[in-house]
Amino acid sequence: MVTLKTNHLQEQIDTTINLLRTQYLADDRPWVVTYSGGKDSTCVLQLTLTMLQELHKEGKDTKHTYIVSSDTTVEMPIIEKYLESKLNEISDFAQKSNLKLSCHKLSPDIEDSFWSLMLGKGYPAPTSTFRWCTERLKIDPATDFLTNLVNKHQSILMLLGVRSAESQARQASIEKRKLNQRGLSPHENIPDAYVLSPIKHWSNEDVWTYLSNTKELTTPLPWSDHSYMMSLYDKGSGEGDCNIALNPESPSCGKTRFGCWVCTVVEKDRSMEGMLKNGEEWMTPLWSYRELLYEWRKPDSGKRDTRRRNGMLGPGPFLPQTRRELLERLLEVEKLVNNNYHSMKKDSPDYNSQEHIGLIQDDEIQLIQKYWDGDGDIKKSAFRIAQKYGRLMNESIETPLRAKLEKYEDKLNIDLFERIYEIEAYRKNISTRYGVIKDIEKRVVDYYKGEYREAN
Repeated sequence: MVTLKTNHLQEQIDTTINLLRTQYLADDRPWVVTYSGGKDSTCVLQLTLTMLQELHKEGKDTKHTYIVSSDTTVEMPIIEKYLESKLNEISDFAQKSNLKLSCHKLSPDIEDSFWSLMLGKGYPAPTSTFRWCTERLKIDPATDFLTNLVNKHQSILMLLGVRSAESQARQASIEKRKLNQRGLSPHENIPDAYVLSPIKHWSNEDVWTYLSNTKELTTPLPWSDHSYMMSLYDKGSGEGDCNIALNPESPSCGKTRFGCWVCTVVEKDRSMEGMLKNGEEWMTPLWSYRELLYEWRKPDSGKRDTRRRNGMLGPGPFLPQTRRELLERLLEVEKLVNNNYHSMKKDSPDYNSQEHIGLIQDDEIQLIQKYWDGDGDIKKSAFRIAQKYGRLMNESIETPLRAKLEKYEDKLNIDLFERIYEIEAYRKNISTRYGVIKDIEKRVVDYYKGEYREAN
């Protein structure tokens, strides 16, 4: 057991571990511990591991525990790296300790990834009223994983690191939950999944004191201390964990510490700004790109269509040209971030000269090109842009239509044709042709106005 000096905290720890032990032995339902890398989820995991080791010595650890984390694929690189290292440490520890435990990192399907939807289909950057990212990047992968576990085991118990002391809203949310005779609450969206919040009555000070004294624990754990996690909190602002995707009541992204670097739900990304001011300046290009998304998503930015996909008037998706600009800028940001990282962090103790920070995957670019094909892009623009940065060099940038047009290059303005063809393809599903004709007229006039200005 632990040997901390504070009597109150020692009592709190003993009570919580006894609660966990009692719940574990009450049935054969497997456990799911949600882990974001933040202080609260780390506290729950540390308590759980301590309890599991005690049961293992007694031969009573009879069922499996799943450690589950969310990876939206657009987490801040520093947080993504930290979480990956922690999951590896936990997996190694479980194997060496012979614990029935495994780590799982959940990510969205490629069709639901942030870049596939925004750059491929033109979804505008998220707002507080159109937060399309939360469900696709976080909720859906978690729901699929948990549902599969329920189907396999008939029922599961989830452990969440939520606390009443986080906020009045969180306290009210916890208090209104309906609990069964064992103090468990049914999951709101997943049948036969139950929720336990073992540290719901812990204070902020309790959590930090417990984690600060990890070296005093008599039971070995995957980590020697939590100093690096604490330094991450020091560099940012706020106390919440954004990527607890499995918690149906988790705080909204953008108001929390560990969130997506592309988050435009709020006006200012305080966590990123805090990181930049406290030694992580190499991520500055990420901040600039996020600011660009925030401005370009505005309906009057000129970067969004004035019609929706169904042809109705109103703020629509990012225009094809905008998406091309955003993809090229993203690949440039990826290049700059890697250059910055290797030049600014080379003297850091944890520096890895072989590390590459990837912001978008090749298969995402391939899917983006597929979507652009459907929108009338006949020159494989996504592949052409990627190849400027040494990506997807084996992908062909030739198309049958483009090849035919080049035969008549001396008689045909291919660039103008491509722009008109793009409108026709992009508007193929609208109910009235009036919008298409007006768009084509405007595209032709704008094109020749531009040519006239260049000539004069």
